[in-house]
Amino acid sequence: GKLRRLSILKVDQNKLIQLTDSIGDCESLTELVLTENQLQSLPKSIGKLKKLNILNADRNKLTSLPKEIGGCCSLNVFSVRDNRLSRVPSEISQATELHVLDVAGNRLTYLPLSLTTLKLKALWLSDNQSQPLLTFQTDTDPETGEKILTCVLLPQMPSEPGCQDNLPRCGALESLVNEMSDETWNERAVNRVSAIRFLEDEKDEEDNEMRTLLRRATPHPGELKNMKKTVENLRNDMNAAKGLDSNKNEVNNAIDRVTTSV
Repeated sequence: GKLRRLSILKVDQNKLIQLTDSIGDCESLTELVLTENQLQSLPKSIGKLKKLNILNADRNKLTSLPKEIGGCCSLNVFSVRDNRLSRVPSEISQATELHVLDVAGNRLTYLPLSLTTLKLKALWLSDNQSQPLLTFQTDTDPETGEKILTCVLLPQMPSEPGCQDNLPRCGALESLVNEMSDETWNERAVNRVSAIRFLEDEKDEEDNEMRTLLRRATPHPGELKNMKKTVENLRNDMNAAKGLDSNKNEVNNAIDRVTTSV
Protein backbone atom coordinates (compact mmCIF):
# COMPACT_ATOMS: atom_id res chain seq x y z
CA GLY A 1 0.00 0.00 0.00
CA LYS A 2 3.00 2.32 0.30
CA LEU A 3 3.77 1.97 -3.43
CA ARG A 4 1.93 5.15 -4.32
CA ARG A 5 3.62 5.47 -7.73
CA LEU A 6 3.17 1.87 -8.83
CA SER A 7 1.22 1.85 -12.10
CA ILE A 8 1.25 -1.81 -13.20
CA LEU A 9 0.97 -4.86 -10.96
CA LYS A 10 0.94 -8.35 -12.48
CA VAL A 11 0.75 -11.28 -10.06
CA ASP A 12 -0.83 -13.82 -12.39
CA GLN A 13 -0.19 -17.57 -12.15
CA ASN A 14 0.58 -17.73 -8.45
CA LYS A 15 -1.29 -19.30 -5.52
CA LEU A 16 -2.78 -16.16 -4.03
CA ILE A 17 -5.81 -16.83 -1.85
CA GLN A 18 -6.28 -13.22 -0.76
CA LEU A 19 -5.61 -9.72 -2.07
CA THR A 20 -4.60 -7.28 0.67
CA ASP A 21 -6.93 -4.40 1.56
CA SER A 22 -3.99 -2.02 1.22
CA ILE A 23 -4.16 -2.45 -2.56
CA GLY A 24 -6.57 0.48 -2.49
CA ASP A 25 -3.73 2.77 -1.37
CA CYS A 26 -1.78 2.13 -4.60
CA GLU A 27 -3.48 5.17 -6.06
CA SER A 28 -1.47 5.25 -9.32
CA LEU A 29 -2.40 1.74 -10.47
CA THR A 30 -3.62 1.64 -14.07
CA GLU A 31 -3.35 -2.11 -14.67
CA LEU A 32 -3.95 -4.97 -12.23
CA VAL A 33 -3.60 -8.57 -13.42
CA LEU A 34 -4.67 -11.31 -10.98
CA THR A 35 -5.20 -14.11 -13.50
CA GLU A 36 -4.90 -17.79 -12.51
CA ASN A 37 -4.75 -17.59 -8.74
CA GLN A 38 -7.09 -18.92 -6.04
CA LEU A 39 -8.85 -15.72 -5.02
CA GLN A 40 -12.36 -16.14 -3.65
CA SER A 41 -13.09 -12.44 -3.29
CA LEU A 42 -11.75 -8.98 -4.04
CA PRO A 43 -11.30 -6.39 -1.26
CA LYS A 44 -13.73 -3.48 -1.03
CA SER A 45 -10.78 -1.09 -1.15
CA ILE A 46 -10.35 -1.87 -4.83
CA GLY A 47 -12.97 0.78 -5.47
CA LYS A 48 -10.43 3.43 -4.41
CA LEU A 49 -8.34 2.82 -7.55
CA LYS A 50 -9.59 5.82 -9.52
CA LYS A 51 -6.94 5.51 -12.26
CA LEU A 52 -7.34 1.79 -12.89
CA ASN A 53 -7.90 1.07 -16.61
CA ILE A 54 -7.54 -2.71 -16.78
CA LEU A 55 -8.58 -5.27 -14.17
CA ASN A 56 -8.15 -8.94 -15.06
CA ALA A 57 -9.07 -11.64 -12.55
CA ASP A 58 -9.73 -14.55 -14.93
CA ARG A 59 -9.55 -18.15 -13.73
CA ASN A 60 -9.81 -17.67 -9.99
CA LYS A 61 -12.47 -18.87 -7.53
CA LEU A 62 -14.40 -15.63 -7.14
CA THR A 63 -17.92 -16.18 -5.83
CA SER A 64 -18.87 -12.50 -5.64
CA LEU A 65 -17.74 -9.01 -6.60
CA PRO A 66 -17.75 -6.06 -4.18
CA LYS A 67 -20.25 -3.35 -5.05
CA GLU A 68 -17.38 -0.90 -4.54
CA ILE A 69 -16.07 -1.97 -7.94
CA GLY A 70 -18.18 0.84 -9.33
CA GLY A 71 -15.74 3.30 -7.76
CA CYS A 72 -13.14 2.44 -10.43
CA CYS A 73 -14.27 5.38 -12.52
CA SER A 74 -11.52 5.00 -15.15
CA LEU A 75 -11.97 1.26 -15.69
CA ASN A 76 -12.04 0.38 -19.41
CA VAL A 77 -11.56 -3.41 -19.41
CA PHE A 78 -12.89 -5.70 -16.68
CA SER A 79 -12.43 -9.44 -17.13
CA VAL A 80 -13.51 -12.11 -14.61
CA ARG A 81 -13.77 -15.07 -16.98
CA ASP A 82 -13.96 -18.61 -15.56
CA ASN A 83 -14.85 -17.93 -11.92
CA ARG A 84 -17.85 -18.87 -9.76
CA LEU A 85 -19.87 -15.68 -9.94
CA SER A 86 -23.64 -16.00 -9.66
CA ARG A 87 -24.36 -12.29 -10.12
CA VAL A 88 -22.80 -8.99 -11.16
CA PRO A 89 -23.46 -6.05 -8.80
CA SER A 90 -25.61 -3.32 -10.28
CA GLU A 91 -23.13 -0.74 -8.96
CA ILE A 92 -20.79 -1.69 -11.80
CA SER A 93 -22.72 0.83 -13.90
CA GLN A 94 -20.98 3.57 -11.89
CA ALA A 95 -17.77 2.71 -13.77
CA THR A 96 -18.94 4.84 -16.66
CA GLU A 97 -15.76 4.38 -18.74
CA LEU A 98 -16.20 0.60 -18.93
CA HIS A 99 -16.12 -0.60 -22.55
CA VAL A 100 -15.22 -4.30 -22.32
CA LEU A 101 -16.81 -6.69 -19.80
CA ASP A 102 -15.93 -10.40 -19.87
CA VAL A 103 -17.95 -12.60 -17.51
CA ALA A 104 -17.91 -15.81 -19.57
CA GLY A 105 -17.62 -19.14 -17.82
CA ASN A 106 -19.35 -18.24 -14.56
CA ARG A 107 -22.72 -19.18 -13.00
CA LEU A 108 -24.68 -16.08 -13.91
CA THR A 109 -28.43 -16.39 -14.14
CA TYR A 110 -28.94 -12.81 -15.34
CA LEU A 111 -27.28 -9.39 -15.63
CA PRO A 112 -28.25 -6.17 -13.82
CA LEU A 113 -30.49 -3.79 -15.75
CA SER A 114 -28.08 -0.95 -14.94
CA LEU A 115 -25.67 -2.30 -17.59
CA THR A 116 -27.81 -0.60 -20.22
CA THR A 117 -26.48 2.77 -19.04
CA LEU A 118 -22.92 1.82 -20.00
CA LYS A 119 -21.45 2.34 -23.46
CA LEU A 120 -20.17 -1.21 -23.77
CA LYS A 121 -18.38 -2.19 -26.96
CA ALA A 122 -17.97 -5.85 -26.01
CA LEU A 123 -19.76 -8.09 -23.53
CA TRP A 124 -18.61 -11.71 -23.40
CA LEU A 125 -20.88 -14.31 -21.86
CA SER A 126 -19.80 -17.52 -23.54
CA ASP A 127 -16.69 -19.12 -24.99
CA ASN A 128 -18.68 -19.77 -28.15
CA GLN A 129 -20.05 -16.26 -28.50
CA SER A 130 -19.88 -15.05 -32.09
CA GLN A 131 -20.49 -11.34 -31.59
CA PRO A 132 -19.33 -8.90 -28.89
CA LEU A 133 -22.71 -7.36 -28.06
CA LEU A 134 -25.96 -9.29 -27.78
CA THR A 135 -29.59 -8.29 -27.95
CA PHE A 136 -30.97 -8.39 -24.43
CA GLN A 137 -34.53 -8.59 -23.14
CA THR A 138 -35.72 -7.18 -19.85
CA ASP A 139 -37.25 -9.60 -17.39
CA THR A 140 -38.17 -9.85 -13.71
CA ASP A 141 -36.36 -12.04 -11.22
CA PRO A 142 -39.13 -14.23 -9.71
CA GLU A 143 -37.37 -14.38 -6.34
CA THR A 144 -36.52 -10.72 -5.75
CA GLY A 145 -38.83 -8.94 -8.19
CA GLU A 146 -35.80 -7.05 -9.51
CA LYS A 147 -35.73 -5.92 -13.14
CA ILE A 148 -32.96 -7.82 -14.92
CA LEU A 149 -31.39 -8.44 -18.33
CA THR A 150 -31.42 -11.82 -20.00
CA CYS A 151 -30.50 -13.31 -23.39
CA VAL A 152 -29.97 -16.65 -25.11
CA LEU A 153 -26.66 -17.21 -23.26
CA LEU A 154 -28.19 -16.79 -19.80
CA PRO A 155 -28.45 -18.37 -17.36
CA GLN A 156 -24.94 -19.78 -17.12
CA MET A 157 -25.29 -22.71 -14.80
CA PRO A 158 -22.64 -25.08 -13.39
CA SER A 159 -22.43 -28.53 -14.89
CA GLU A 160 -23.41 -31.66 -13.03
CA PRO A 161 -20.32 -33.22 -11.39
CA GLY A 162 -20.83 -36.56 -13.09
CA CYS A 163 -21.43 -35.17 -16.57
CA GLN A 164 -18.35 -33.06 -17.15
CA ASP A 165 -16.81 -35.38 -19.70
CA ASN A 166 -19.96 -35.32 -21.82
CA LEU A 167 -20.32 -31.55 -22.04
CA PRO A 168 -18.75 -29.14 -24.54
CA ARG A 169 -16.64 -26.26 -23.26
CA CYS A 170 -19.15 -23.50 -22.70
CA GLY A 171 -20.70 -21.80 -19.71
CA ALA A 172 -19.39 -22.46 -16.21
CA LEU A 173 -17.87 -25.91 -15.98
CA GLU A 174 -16.61 -27.08 -12.63
CA SER A 175 -13.44 -28.48 -14.14
CA LEU A 176 -12.47 -25.00 -15.31
CA VAL A 177 -12.60 -23.79 -11.74
CA ASN A 178 -10.69 -26.82 -10.53
CA GLU A 179 -7.53 -25.72 -12.30
CA MET A 180 -7.82 -27.74 -15.49
CA SER A 181 -5.39 -26.30 -18.04
CA ASP A 182 -6.41 -25.02 -21.47
CA GLU A 183 -4.09 -27.60 -23.06
CA THR A 184 -6.03 -30.42 -21.43
CA TRP A 185 -9.30 -28.90 -22.57
CA ASN A 186 -8.10 -28.51 -26.14
CA GLU A 187 -6.85 -32.10 -26.20
CA ARG A 188 -10.19 -33.37 -24.93
CA ALA A 189 -12.09 -31.25 -27.44
CA VAL A 190 -10.15 -32.77 -30.34
CA ASN A 191 -10.53 -36.36 -29.17
CA ARG A 192 -14.03 -36.14 -27.73
CA VAL A 193 -16.82 -37.95 -29.56
CA SER A 194 -20.39 -37.71 -28.27
CA ALA A 195 -22.77 -40.54 -29.09
CA ILE A 196 -26.55 -40.22 -29.33
CA ARG A 197 -28.35 -43.52 -28.85
CA PHE A 198 -32.03 -44.25 -29.42
CA LEU A 199 -34.04 -46.51 -27.12
CA GLU A 200 -35.49 -49.37 -29.12
CA ASP A 201 -36.53 -52.96 -28.68
CA GLU A 202 -33.79 -55.47 -27.92
CA LYS A 203 -31.46 -55.79 -30.88
CA ASP A 204 -27.97 -57.03 -31.36
CA GLU A 205 -24.98 -54.77 -30.73
CA GLU A 206 -24.06 -54.42 -34.41
CA ASP A 207 -27.48 -53.06 -35.26
CA ASN A 208 -27.25 -50.59 -32.36
CA GLU A 209 -23.83 -49.44 -33.53
CA MET A 210 -25.20 -48.76 -37.00
CA ARG A 211 -27.95 -46.58 -35.48
CA THR A 212 -25.61 -44.45 -33.36
CA LEU A 213 -25.19 -40.81 -34.37
CA LEU A 214 -21.76 -39.33 -33.69
CA ARG A 215 -21.27 -35.66 -32.90
CA ARG A 216 -17.80 -34.19 -33.09
CA ALA A 217 -16.38 -30.85 -31.94
CA THR A 218 -17.61 -27.94 -34.07
CA PRO A 219 -14.80 -26.28 -36.10
CA HIS A 220 -13.77 -22.70 -35.39
CA PRO A 221 -15.69 -20.10 -37.50
CA GLY A 222 -12.43 -19.29 -39.32
CA GLU A 223 -12.01 -22.95 -40.22
CA LEU A 224 -15.60 -23.09 -41.45
CA LYS A 225 -14.92 -20.14 -43.76
CA ASN A 226 -11.85 -21.87 -45.18
CA MET A 227 -13.83 -25.09 -45.63
CA LYS A 228 -16.53 -23.14 -47.45
CA LYS A 229 -13.95 -21.56 -49.78
CA THR A 230 -12.44 -24.96 -50.49
CA VAL A 231 -15.86 -26.44 -51.35
CA GLU A 232 -16.68 -23.47 -53.59
CA ASN A 233 -13.35 -23.82 -55.40
CA LEU A 234 -13.96 -27.54 -55.91
CA ARG A 235 -17.45 -26.82 -57.21
CA ASN A 236 -16.11 -24.21 -59.65
CA ASP A 237 -13.43 -26.62 -60.85
CA MET A 238 -16.02 -29.34 -61.37
CA ASN A 239 -18.28 -26.96 -63.27
CA ALA A 240 -15.35 -25.85 -65.38
CA ALA A 241 -14.45 -29.48 -66.06
CA LYS A 242 -18.05 -30.21 -67.02
CA GLY A 243 -17.96 -27.22 -69.35
CA LEU A 244 -14.80 -28.53 -71.04
CA ASP A 245 -16.35 -31.97 -71.39
CA SER A 246 -19.49 -30.53 -72.96
CA ASN A 247 -17.38 -28.45 -75.37
CA LYS A 248 -15.35 -31.54 -76.29
CA ASN A 249 -18.55 -33.46 -76.91
CA GLU A 250 -19.88 -30.69 -79.15
CA VAL A 251 -16.61 -30.64 -81.14
CA ASN A 252 -16.61 -34.43 -81.46
CA ASN A 253 -20.24 -34.42 -82.58
CA ALA A 254 -19.46 -31.71 -85.14
CA ILE A 255 -16.51 -33.76 -86.48
CA ASP A 256 -18.72 -36.83 -86.70
CA ARG A 257 -21.33 -34.86 -88.64
CA VAL A 258 -18.72 -33.51 -91.03
CA THR A 259 -17.22 -36.96 -91.55
CA THR A 260 -20.64 -38.45 -92.14
CA SER A 261 -21.56 -35.80 -94.70
CA VAL A 262 -18.26 -36.23 -96.54
